[in-house]
Amino acid sequence: MTNREKYLFADFTLTNYKRLIELALQNGYRFSDYDLECDGNQRSIIWRHDVEFSVHIACKMAKIEHDLGVNAHYFVQIHSEFYNTFERGIYDLLLQIRDMGHSIGLHFDSHFWQVNTKSKLECFLQRDKRLLEELLDIEVKSFSYHNTTPQLLEMNELYYAGLLNVYAKEIRTRYRYCTDSTGIWRYERLEDVLNDDSIRLLQVLTHDGMWQDVAMAPRKRVMKCINGRMLRVTHFYDESMIKLGQRNIDDE
Repeated sequence: MTNREKYLFADFTLTNYKRLIELALQNGYRFSDYDLECDGNQRSIIWRHDVEFSVHIACKMAKIEHDLGVNAHYFVQIHSEFYNTFERGIYDLLLQIRDMGHSIGLHFDSHFWQVNTKSKLECFLQRDKRLLEELLDIEVKSFSYHNTTPQLLEMNELYYAGLLNVYAKEIRTRYRYCTDSTGIWRYERLEDVLNDDSIRLLQVLTHDGMWQDVAMAPRKRVMKCINGRMLRVTHFYDESMIKLGQRNIDDE
């Protein structure tokens, strides 16, 4: 069996992404907020994105959801190595996601701040929360951890710094969890989970760059995001030289 077959590369296309949302709707799921009062009489799904590699792809996913009449949750990083939240083009895309009616939360990078205590967690959550709120003119109500560790997962209270912790024990116990982390189905295949009639409450986590126009290996998906950013920055530089009337000198 090839890796393509073993890890279901064909699942991770934007065309199939749309089909999976349609499947959730067909199977009676209501796309919801983090509602701890939900009793499961109505099938409820929290559709969450940790914006990891490409805000451009995240915006495409948001458009697919919007066109299907559903709202999702987008958790945005302040300290990403793959995109700059404060860059004009990225900022504009985040505004588009916001204006489509999706919820925006904080994808908190505890490693950047070397968080190892509850007091540090609350201090730096507040700092990053303010930045994101002021940038996008929103109220940030929730956060997700970036690159979880056993130590982080022990900080599993429902709220920190006034923000809902989507990794709280109460949420993880209450909702079935399905994720595409690292570009594969980490626990169960989402299609199988959506077709399981016994599941009433479900949280789905996706990562933007792991979904592409065509099927490919997870590493190639990430490299496509990296190369796309490189090309955009190169184009920005070349265009800037033209606008400034400067010579753009190369080897030839």
